[in-house]
Amino acid sequence: MKRSSRRNFLKSSAAGVAAVASTQAFSQSPNLSKKTIAEVRALEAKEIQKTTSGWNDGLAHPIPYKNPPGKGKDRAIVLGGGSEYMSSFLVRYFHAMLANGIDLRLADIVVGTSAGAVLGSALLGSRLDLFSAEFNLLADYPKIMAKLVPTKKFSPSQERVMKMGLTAKDGNPDTIQAIGHAAMAAKSIPSDKFQANMKVFLGDMKTIPKKMYITTIDCYTAERLVIAPDTGVSVIDACAASASAPGVTGPTWVKDRVCMDGSIGSTETHCDIVAGSRRALVVALADTIQQEKEGLRLNHLPNTILQEVKDLE
Repeated sequence: MKRSSRRNFLKSSAAGVAAVASTQAFSQSPNLSKKTIAEVRALEAKEIQKTTSGWNDGLAHPIPYKNPPGKGKDRAIVLGGGSEYMSSFLVRYFHAMLANGIDLRLADIVVGTSAGAVLGSALLGSRLDLFSAEFNLLADYPKIMAKLVPTKKFSPSQERVMKMGLTAKDGNPDTIQAIGHAAMAAKSIPSDKFQANMKVFLGDMKTIPKKMYITTIDCYTAERLVIAPDTGVSVIDACAASASAPGVTGPTWVKDRVCMDGSIGSTETHCDIVAGSRRALVVALADTIQQEKEGLRLNHLPNTILQEVKDLE
């Protein structure tokens, strides 16, 4: 790096640090209204997101998606998350549809988040044969999950980030960044072990199926990332990132970003990716308090599924 370039780099870096430091100090000042504090935190979040504005990795796509890949497609499928509950349902659902002559693999585009990313990839990658027959799967799946993702005892750092998800009141960037930063500091299941677990479900799959789009969240910036088949990311890395539940597994590296579960954001299903498609099948958890009580949703972030489906009409 030339001396002048190095000097400019140091000047811009110092200015950025000073800006963040000043807003942090301001937000911690006494006697500030909640509105003012929220505005300052929003400003801090924007400053953090600016740090990747010059990146050209093809991953970050703000909501709503500009020129969505589903636009103009005839048939689209959106698969949401929901841990082992949604995984079990989707496997049974896929088998039932195939048994009745309905091949969901004929869809023109499939968007998957968390469990939906794994099962969508298995569907398009013809890996459903890795799972047991319907009834045996439903009986054995909790045992398999308990072995692959042990959750009997959590460390304080894990409990911290999980509590943040349960007490979150909005999906604003500063809220998601706080969860993401805590996820990076949590002593969770290492990403390499979680990726190895993914291979149990996806076998020898290497690449993302050509019609599959997988969502995840940048832990540091809270940007929504969409991993397309042509991004050069392996299907194992993409699915592990999409399913890296804060405080439980991961986070997982995708290129130069450390990522967490795709449902930790202002949307849990990312239906905007298939906006403009002629027909869309959306399989996701509904926005109900009862599902939270039963443990089907692992955070209290606003669930926008009903509005997202309406927007597709």
